[in-house]
Amino acid sequence: MARRSALLTLLLVLLFPLFGVEKAGPSFRVGIVSLDAGLEGMAEVVAASAKAYGPRIHLTDRQHQVLVEKQNLSLKKERIEALHAAYLKQDAASVAQLQQEQVFEEISRILDCEYTVEPYQIELATLLRSGDDALDWYLQHSQYNGLLILQSQAMGELNRIRVEFLFIERMPLLDRLVQYGSYRNLSKELDAQLFGLLGSPDQGALCFEQANTAFTVFVDGFEHAIPDNPLFLSSGEHELVFASPGYEDKRMTVTVEAKAIHYISVSLTKIQHPALQVSSQSGIATWFADGRLLGTGLSISLLEPSYPMMLSATKEGFENRILQLDTPLETLQVSFNPEEFSNEVLVLDSQRDFYKRLRNTILVFGAYVGCIALSKTYQTGNPLWQVGMVATSSLALVGSVALVMELASYAAQAGSHF
Repeated sequence: MARRSALLTLLLVLLFPLFGVEKAGPSFRVGIVSLDAGLEGMAEVVAASAKAYGPRIHLTDRQHQVLVEKQNLSLKKERIEALHAAYLKQDAASVAQLQQEQVFEEISRILDCEYTVEPYQIELATLLRSGDDALDWYLQHSQYNGLLILQSQAMGELNRIRVEFLFIERMPLLDRLVQYGSYRNLSKELDAQLFGLLGSPDQGALCFEQANTAFTVFVDGFEHAIPDNPLFLSSGEHELVFASPGYEDKRMTVTVEAKAIHYISVSLTKIQHPALQVSSQSGIATWFADGRLLGTGLSISLLEPSYPMMLSATKEGFENRILQLDTPLETLQVSFNPEEFSNEVLVLDSQRDFYKRLRNTILVFGAYVGCIALSKTYQTGNPLWQVGMVATSSLALVGSVALVMELASYAAQAGSHF
């Protein structure tokens, strides 16, 4: 008896900083405590399972009564301490207010759970291993409503792992032999135990695994996002539809059992579309599909295209092309616009240059006409007129051909399928 009292006294000294840190509120707080060293990895596995399959606790009548009594005792204690302080201050108004009948808050039968992994401390672990009285005392005086207790025992090359849940009574959840550090092998069994302990009495869980692509699931016609955590459904039959762009929808009917986890492997069949041939009308380009490099060349072939698809292409000196393809195609021709066409300033400069060349060509052609007219009216026998007519006609011809070719180039660049 003296030894137990000494242990509890030491426990009080060690844990004194925890008291009053944060009193239990509307949530159900669970501490994850390791009674042996080297269980950090196991504590992470337990915390992950608890958060996924025990986000809320559904209290039984007895559990609800215990929480209500604990809350009422805590509030009565606070009231007595406040009343004592008011007497010392001779605050008559506060004393009169505190002496009125106390009204206690209702506690919901469904509470959100909060899980905290306590760092391993050899002194604390030694004291908590001393007996159930130490555990009960720690639970009553700490911020936690319940405890997940982890223990390990070396057995040759294996470790015996035990997990227990303490709330009102101590309940074993897991007792298995594993290779040292292979704690994730215990995840599924631990998930089932925690869901059976904390889950809703009229709900089951669906866990989707081994999917070959991202997908959306519709349950009884309503869309559900697929989170990392399981999907909780009411017990009974449900119609599931799995959908993903580029894949055929998959339908199935599942029967959900209360407090049971159903694992579903999702494998969708890809929709087969005809091969797509993409070609460039503006020379060699670099091609991408949904951000994935396809290659460089005048044309590319996609043997198994999927839709919708974001097709993009780049070409040096030309504006990038981005095409959204929503329906299947067999052939596609793509042309590129020069970068100068995508810049208003460059377009204006190009137009000015064109008009200057047109003006110069007109002036040269006018000079040629002038030479012809003057050669017939003034010094008709002068050989210089012949030289002038040849020079101006040549310049006018070259300028006209250049203008025609430039106009043809503009027409070719402006005309495209996409």
